[in-house]
Formats: sequence, structure tokens, C-alpha cells
Amino acid sequence: MTGPRASLAGLVLVWGVPALAQDLPSFDEALRASAAGRHGEAAAMFHDLAASGDASAAYNLAVLFATGRGLPQNEPEALFWAWRARLEGSSKAAALVARLSAGLGRDRLGQIATRLDAWARPRADAGEGAAMLQLVAILAHARPTPDDAAAYAWAALAAALDVPGAVAARDEAFGRIPPPQRQSAQDGALQLMQDWCARQTPLSVPAACRVVTTIPGTG
Repeated sequence: MTGPRASLAGLVLVWGVPALAQDLPSFDEALRASAAGRHGEAAAMFHDLAASGDASAAYNLAVLFATGRGLPQNEPEALFWAWRARLEGSSKAAALVARLSAGLGRDRLGQIATRLDAWARPRADAGEGAAMLQLVAILAHARPTPDDAAAYAWAALAAALDVPGAVAARDEAFGRIPPPQRQSAQDGALQLMQDWCARQTPLSVPAACRVVTTIPGTG
């Protein structure tokens, strides 16, 4: 899936909320370093903040990769961090994701989606609701070929666990599945929850697992 090269002119850093953790650099300090032309120093600080889940820092790191300031210009790496920013809640990141995705082929987009999946899936497996919804978005939107059935299954699991926003995500994913395939998708969601429940430790198993694990397998 190729397209016209994305225009990266005019990309600018964004202001965000300074990190609260004492062992992380200051977001404002990173901005000041960038404003002073110390882009490599700023990139290192934005990276540390982005790795901790700071959406604005991830967006700014994507901008530095996209524009080649402080880091070698690399649009695939910029797209990875733009996706991280979008998935962490940056309102500006969706436009940057679209611009960067337009210039990359299916193979590279697939590689980025695989990296994103590896970032979100272990946390989703551990029961982190936000990670489940991030995985839903990766499966439905970051992959060059969406996996709507898998996205629906994870959204349905998140909804069953009362994760805020999961019902809307589940219904959206279900609407993308062709009607003849919807019962199979629901069976897949039930199987996913059964498998997920089986991986939880005894102290972390939700009460609903006692119900779904009594249902015969759908396979």
C-alpha cells in the first residue's frame, strides 16, 4: 500500500504535561533543549518520557525522527512513535500517523504494527484495560490488513471486564465484520476470554472467569 510521499514541512513540537516521576527528565527541560538547538539531548529526554507512557513526548520524538533533528531522519521510526503517541492519547498524533503512513509500503507498515503489538499485548495479557484497547486499535488500524475479528475479540474481552470505552470499541469493531462472520467472531471472543482467564494468576482472576470457563470450547 504505497502512496504519495507525506509532506513533513511545518511539523512542530508540542507542549505537554511534565512528567511526575522523579527519575525521569523534565518535559519542559526537553523542550528548552530543543529550542536551544540541542536536539539530540532533547531526543534522549523525549525518548525516556515516551517510553514511560508520555503521549506528548512520544509525539515530539516522532517529529524529531520525521524532520531529522537530533536523530537520523527516519520516517518508519517516526511512524512508530507517532502511533505510540496516538495510542497513548495525543490528539495531534492521528494526523501525523496518516501523513507518515502514506509514504510507506505494506511490508514496513506490517513491521511497525508488529512492534506495536509486541508493546501492547503483554500488558493486555496482564489485564491492563488501556493496553487491551490499544491492542484493539493496532489490530484494526495499524496493520496494513486489519484483523477485525481479533480486534472485536479483544474489545469484547475489555467490555466484559468493564474497561471504560470498551463497549463503544467493541460495537465499532463488530460493525466492520460481515454479518455471515459475526457469530464466528463472537465465538472467537468467548474463546479468547477463556484462554485469557486460564493465563491469569489465582489472585488476579476476575469473577466472570468462573462463568466463561464452564462453557464448552467453541473450537
